[in-house]
Amino acid sequence: MITKAIQITILVKDLEESKKFYTEKLGFTVCVDQMFSLDWRYLAVAPQKDNATVFELVKAETPEQQKLVGNQSGGQILVMFQSNNIDGDYITMKEKGIVFHGAPTTVPGGRGVGFEDLYGNQFDLYQPDYS
Repeated sequence: MITKAIQITILVKDLEESKKFYTEKLGFTVCVDQMFSLDWRYLAVAPQKDNATVFELVKAETPEQQKLVGNQSGGQILVMFQSNNIDGDYITMKEKGIVFHGAPTTVPGGRGVGFEDLYGNQFDLYQPDYS
């Protein structure tokens, strides 16, 4: 039985540039950054060190992979991130240069807003309404 998702792979153009974006702009932490061979570096980041799901940042090598950078989900939302303070996160992230598609607004079950990473992958920031 499948019990949880533990890793999502995101193709990137440059590992250091991507590591900087996810840690400095989104506030993620590096979970693993290890060289296994001259051509295999495992770099995984997550919103928090003990997050159940990590994001492996993988340098796109082949022409097919390079075409997918920034559009891995075909223009749809790649990942929805949950926030416990969407307005505060929105302001902080916007100040750090994150590109948003509007401001947080009411959506089914809470409030949300779309944003993108440095290559154009689409993400949602969402705060559930617990009332």
